[in-house]
Amino acid sequence: MKRLLLLVLLMGFTALYSQNSDDAKRIISKGTWNLGLQANLSLYNIDSHNSGSSVETDRLAIGLFPRIGYSFSDNWMVGVRTGYSRSKEDNDLSLDPILNESESKTETLTFAPYVRRYGSLTKNLLFYVQGEAGYAGSWSENIADQTNRSTSESDRFYVAFRPGITFFVSQKIALESSFGILQYSSNKLETNGAETTTNGFDFGLDSSNVLLGLSYYF
Repeated sequence: MKRLLLLVLLMGFTALYSQNSDDAKRIISKGTWNLGLQANLSLYNIDSHNSGSSVETDRLAIGLFPRIGYSFSDNWMVGVRTGYSRSKEDNDLSLDPILNESESKTETLTFAPYVRRYGSLTKNLLFYVQGEAGYAGSWSENIADQTNRSTSESDRFYVAFRPGITFFVSQKIALESSFGILQYSSNKLETNGAETTTNGFDFGLDSSNVLLGLSYYF
């Protein structure tokens, strides 16, 4: 329900500002360069009780995504997006006599060329759709009660579309937000020597796909 409400509000916002005259709208001119940095942060705690057992989960995830782009035509930009993300999850099974604690850590590196198309709404506000084809490599470690340890690696290739908005706070500096992703990916996961491969489409609006950041246009 929350996702549906967010989409409705964004569509209404876009429709409202699209009524402005063309004279009041900003154009990303051909020859413009762009340096940007976006980030995301996810932090949550879950405490659940069921049939005499108790599980407490703490998770922290953070990601940084720098990029560089060049406008090869008005309101069209091509560039490269990179990224590093790290997550850690702790589980406390305090009422389990065998397994009391477990911990998992994951690091991911991303590299993705992209093409972005801007649409001007007002003098300072634009929306965009970004198409990208990229690679993400992940390394994970799982430790159960400090005794059992397993590791895994994954290689994921994907094609994706990301919508977003750009708001200029000055002539060259803008706040940017990307929300959600529609993607097709192929993922190969290797865990302790065993390999599995998965393919499929995914549409995500969770916190890992909500990016906030700054851009410098020059």
